[in-house]
Amino acid sequence: MVKVSSIKDINDQYDYKDEMPNGEGDSELVACGQNGNYNELSYIYKEKLESEVKSGAITEQAALDALNKACANVKNPRSREDFYSYLEQELGITIT
Repeated sequence: MVKVSSIKDINDQYDYKDEMPNGEGDSELVACGQNGNYNELSYIYKEKLESEVKSGAITEQAALDALNKACANVKNPRSREDFYSYLEQELGITIT
């Protein structure tokens, strides 16, 4: 597995073409990669993991590694439920 130090490093491993423009119908899925200005992994980090990093529950590197592993190991198309469950197991946290 590629060593990552940023979300960009993770996104760069994937070619992402938005098959559902304007987010229609894909709210249940997680995309690895970036399409234009849309960056799903950045959203997940900011909304679900950053507070855990700031509280000291996990490190930033652990969060990045878990995102990287989830992108590689959760079957594509990646359901949000499976993706978050994978992150929870990897990081030992609860994602709400």
